[in-house]
Amino acid sequence: MAFVCDLGFSSLKWVHGDNKGRIVSAYRRGHDGLVVGEDALLTAGSSYLKTLEDLVHHYPAFVEEAASVARVPTGESLVVGLPYGAWVAEKDKPAGVVQTLTKVLNASGWPEVRVLPQGLGGVRLFLSQNQDRAGNILAVDIGFNTVIFTLVEGESRSIIYGDTFYKRGVHQMATQLLLPAIRDLAPSRTFTPVEISYLIERGYVQYGFERHDISDEIETAAKAYIEDILRDIHGELQAHLGLKASFETVLIFGGGATLIRDVISARKVAIEILPEPEFANALGFALAEG
Repeated sequence: MAFVCDLGFSSLKWVHGDNKGRIVSAYRRGHDGLVVGEDALLTAGSSYLKTLEDLVHHYPAFVEEAASVARVPTGESLVVGLPYGAWVAEKDKPAGVVQTLTKVLNASGWPEVRVLPQGLGGVRLFLSQNQDRAGNILAVDIGFNTVIFTLVEGESRSIIYGDTFYKRGVHQMATQLLLPAIRDLAPSRTFTPVEISYLIERGYVQYGFERHDISDEIETAAKAYIEDILRDIHGELQAHLGLKASFETVLIFGGGATLIRDVISARKVAIEILPEPEFANALGFALAEG
């Protein structure tokens, strides 16, 4: 049984057997070393993951914390994820991010490491539950700071095309569409990216002794944002595939999927949102490892 850790820009999702959990992607330096998760987020001086290089560099600390919570001994088989675009571009390069991440995790006490592409875990999970699904599937993984899309051929289960949009996702939706709409509810307050993720999950803003429900503003922002994202993805597919860019199902997962569950619809394609969209990649990775 493998220990699965899927680290993203808002949180790490871990799966071990029937157990799973989540650790916020915040960290800070302490006198005893690196502190990660909520303990870091709720204290002064916390930092957050900003780049792919940050992700790779801090992966061991978050895996160690997850292993402690999950009570997984160091040395078990470990499966981790990286954004699809980076994985495809650098999986065969000796000094690429895939090899680098493998080496830093090996050095941290995990001798058997497998790095898989984020975005495909959710597809694998969906197809395992819908084995008779025919036609192409457009999978859209909406993360905190990335949007990963893959066009999968329904019968062969092979990838036709895919890529990663960086500096997109929930954070962009919040900064461009949500925060301007709720500015009056939190005057003089600046939110860090991870705090924004927390704010959206809770659905309210606490300012002093006042608590303001912002669920309507979140829904409005999410609806406008997903329309823009799908339009951009369709443009990318048309540019690279032309008439071959057809699909019958749009599969949406990732943390951002929970925001659009009730606001997205289409007449000519089936739109599917997995029951636990934030854990889709990790659960799909675990399924693959058996």
